[in-house]
Amino acid sequence: MHETLVKPKQPHEIAYFRTKDFEQALAKAFLSGGQQQKKAVRVKTVLGSLDDRDPFVGLSVTNHGENRIENAVKYDLGDGWRLVTQQTEKSCTFVFVGDHEDTDKWLDRHKGFRAGVQNQRAIIVPGSGHLIVQASGHKADHHYAPLVDRLNDQSVDEVLDGLPRSICKRLEALDGHSTTTQIDAIVSEIGEREKAEFIHAVFNLLLAGNDDGAQAHIDLKMGRIELLNDLSDSDFLRITDGEDIRRLRIGSPEYETWLATFEKRTNWYEWFMFLHPEQEAVVNADYSGTAQLSGVSGSGKTCVAVRRALRLASGSGSKVLVLTLNRSLAGLLKQLVDSVCTDDQVRSRIEVTSFFELAQRLLHRFEPDNDKLYADVTWKLDEHVDFVFREYYRQWLNNSTARILQPLHKSMTARGVSGESYLREEFDWIRSAVRPDDRRSYLLIERKGRKFPIVADRRADILAGLSGWEEKMRDVGVIDYLGLTSALAKYLGAIEASYTNILVDEAQDFGTTEFQVVRRLVKPGANDIFLCGDIAQTILPKHRSLADAGLAGVTRERIQKNYRNSREILKAAYEVLKNNLDEDMFDSSDLEILDPKFANFSGPVPMALAANSLEDEIVFARAFADSAGSGVKTICIAFAGFSSRDVKGFADRCGVPALDGGYDPKYDRLVFCDLEQTKGYEFDVLIILNCTNVVLPPHDAPKEEAHRASCKLYVAMTRARKELILSFHGEASPWIIDVSGTIGTGLWEEFESLRAELIGGVPERLPETDPDESIGDIGALSGLQFLYTSHALNLSPEAQEKLTELVDGRGLLSAGGAKRLKWRNMASLLSDLHATRRHDVLFGPSVVTELRSLPKDSGKVTRRSVDRPEVSEKA
Repeated sequence: MHETLVKPKQPHEIAYFRTKDFEQALAKAFLSGGQQQKKAVRVKTVLGSLDDRDPFVGLSVTNHGENRIENAVKYDLGDGWRLVTQQTEKSCTFVFVGDHEDTDKWLDRHKGFRAGVQNQRAIIVPGSGHLIVQASGHKADHHYAPLVDRLNDQSVDEVLDGLPRSICKRLEALDGHSTTTQIDAIVSEIGEREKAEFIHAVFNLLLAGNDDGAQAHIDLKMGRIELLNDLSDSDFLRITDGEDIRRLRIGSPEYETWLATFEKRTNWYEWFMFLHPEQEAVVNADYSGTAQLSGVSGSGKTCVAVRRALRLASGSGSKVLVLTLNRSLAGLLKQLVDSVCTDDQVRSRIEVTSFFELAQRLLHRFEPDNDKLYADVTWKLDEHVDFVFREYYRQWLNNSTARILQPLHKSMTARGVSGESYLREEFDWIRSAVRPDDRRSYLLIERKGRKFPIVADRRADILAGLSGWEEKMRDVGVIDYLGLTSALAKYLGAIEASYTNILVDEAQDFGTTEFQVVRRLVKPGANDIFLCGDIAQTILPKHRSLADAGLAGVTRERIQKNYRNSREILKAAYEVLKNNLDEDMFDSSDLEILDPKFANFSGPVPMALAANSLEDEIVFARAFADSAGSGVKTICIAFAGFSSRDVKGFADRCGVPALDGGYDPKYDRLVFCDLEQTKGYEFDVLIILNCTNVVLPPHDAPKEEAHRASCKLYVAMTRARKELILSFHGEASPWIIDVSGTIGTGLWEEFESLRAELIGGVPERLPETDPDESIGDIGALSGLQFLYTSHALNLSPEAQEKLTELVDGRGLLSAGGAKRLKWRNMASLLSDLHATRRHDVLFGPSVVTELRSLPKDSGKVTRRSVDRPEVSEKA
């Protein structure tokens, strides 16, 4: 009780600490406004008075004692609100603030909470945890492993020391299916109270996934952790901040800034309150030149980059650039910088932008008359660049420039590869690897990261096709991303160093030519360039070499602990990644594959849920989002197999925001996005739709490069903090089936009902036929036009040649009209082939068999589906 504490004679000698839970609860109260904000301001008054003899003057201690936390002192803030502290003769730790209900729940979950020091670093020995009931029957394979397997042998010996063998055997049998009730039953047979409480805390924390917390109890018992009250005065002077607890150093600049910026906090603030010591070390490090931080997904790389930018911008005369590739992610970074930077002078020295916008701005300086050209939506027709590329590649509008790519397109089609998608990516790879004035080198260089073989003659055709595409963009007033990079590369020598420091987030998606631009924008020197990246999140086909870009002597840093995802979500996501890693990723000289260390919490097992159609998937997912409880603040529905253009159009139709740089979790609870745009964000719940066997991996991409799509799926899966759902119809993706040991399975209808008011179709992809020719369906296409559609994949070269020759868009009858020699369109051909065999001789037996596998259905041509079970047994 408070009354039993021995008050020190010199209040300023008290060491004050604040915990992460306290900081989060205080920020939540302040941001909620009204009476809650008034309570937070009242606590701020206490925090600003810690140098006084009694900073708690005016607050009364609550009438009821508190035995859940040793040396707890609860102060009454009025209206049922409580400020909870833990006080000893030498220290005072602020542990929580909230209304009566929230405070009571917090104390129940943290029974036995203590603060101490290990290796001169402040540490929390957590409470024994909340009651774990295991209401859900869905468990992953790793939940069957004994809980004691998460401890090393020495720790297990310490835990079980002195216990009867009968009790040891029961403790050793506990696994992820167990409950707190089962632990209680075993502990009740331990006569020594202190030992029983110790056993209960260790195993309940292990059950909750908090392995570090369980180990902290063991370390305290083994004397590796000292409680704050047991420290000498000199020991207090040497304490450094820990991951979940920080010292309030009265009178320090940090303390004064913390108080002064209290009212400026936003919803993003909690991202930056507490950094792990390994993160903070990188934030504060000084490097002789370029440095690169490799970090697993969810390790806080973005937080490190932003905090480091703030530190570098604190010096007068600095000009700091925070750069990323994705414009949506650039918007997020800007919000983060705006939120955490409370000094207007420092903020004025930081620029946040995407490389696209940076290139546009630089090109405006070099080519002021071409502003309208350097946009990704045409200024003339308001068309998206994706549509313009299809128009170019498929030679609509009588533009035959891309005809030179036809032989390669047909070769790829025969091997089941979409030439349109692959060659567009190849255009990007070329422009990321070589400058416009050096493109002939592409004919012979190793296409690192590209597995589909292309001989030198065909590479020359690709260069001609790329030249034609760039000419097309200039003609219609549009540009794609790598087009900007290529245009800017012509002015490399004219780019001047205009920043003192550059920090690049998601650096793994930058190519060599982009890094060359970055190198020119800052003079070589201390802390000049800082790169954050994770090669496991590489999703773009680019050539990437720091050495070729002039970035040499790079200092390397690593952070491996994932702080975002539950153990269950990360386990499933990482298994997807490991099963599909490419050897080139291991051979990368710039980034490395890192094994993640799990966050200290568990959650629901990711679920693979089946529906009858994609439309049903969408309705179920939206219903699930609507029914999510108040504890779920952010939900993302991601669409596999669709582009950002497709999803944006569908989101507008549904009245749901699409994920972009303007997303704010305070206002947008539900967002739609494609897989790629999820990068950099995090959500309480993430639902990935369309996880079918033809989408993941993409059925029209080379199998040798499927790893890129698996990286994209891994990135999306690791955006989920608490709950992850993988949704599919028909047959599930083999990538999901392969990790069935880490997920649960079921039917959507077991969890949600189809709501008629949410039925709204599916996202629309780019049209397969030229809208200007008013072709109603695929069947109206000529043979050559048909070969550019997805329906022609896997047709043999012979079949493709016959279609090109005999389905010519005009048709031809023999003399007297007795026999058809050529057909006008695919529908008329297939109608005849299914009606009679009189035309077989024109095609040959093998080709005609192939063509008859393209059934005519109401004038629309579709590939015959392979019989598949609606829901596989595994997923």
